[in-house]
Amino acid sequence: MAANQPSDHSSPVVRPLKERQREQREAMILAAAHAVFIAKGYHDASIDEIAGQVGISKGAIYQHFASKEDLVEALIAQQISDFLGILDRLLTETTSVCTRLEHILSHAYGGLQGKHSGVLLELHHRIGLPNAVIEKRPQLQSRVEQAMSRLSRLFDEGKATGELNPSIPTPIMVATFIGLLSLRGYEQLIASAQFSPADLIPHISQIFLRGIVAPTGS
Repeated sequence: MAANQPSDHSSPVVRPLKERQREQREAMILAAAHAVFIAKGYHDASIDEIAGQVGISKGAIYQHFASKEDLVEALIAQQISDFLGILDRLLTETTSVCTRLEHILSHAYGGLQGKHSGVLLELHHRIGLPNAVIEKRPQLQSRVEQAMSRLSRLFDEGKATGELNPSIPTPIMVATFIGLLSLRGYEQLIASAQFSPADLIPHISQIFLRGIVAPTGS
């Protein structure tokens, strides 16, 4: 190739070191904040403790997040983005709708066992965050609505294929399913080692997808 001819291969874009370092520090702050919020709740958690967990100053936290509310907003936005990613993947799969709903339950309860939650708004419920903190942030409300819309599409698909009962309104199906994703009622069962998340999933799926009435002839 002549020296004055452009290369056919474009060079990979390398982001500035400071930008990468900033993103890494934000990820560390969010991970520490999640642990502190879960352990102490929203009201009792302090920026000082979060900074101590990361090994940085309180002022360094404020360079990334202006307030404790902003930290929680970032965590919940992260959760919702993860949940949307799962829903987008499941909407393109060709397995049964019931199987895909069970995958969502698997993700939810697996997160509980791993001491982290990837469940839609589960962090919000577990740390006692006031609803007003969420309600005054339209960008979070918009993401929640996107998740609800995707879940509705999944349930509507199940109705169209005959898997799900078409006489039950989709919004009720969605609301009931979201209720199953709130792990508070099951945390003690797992903490006491009565059940593992893997044990819970088939039973919860049975209750939601097939009911608790005994099969005919049993």
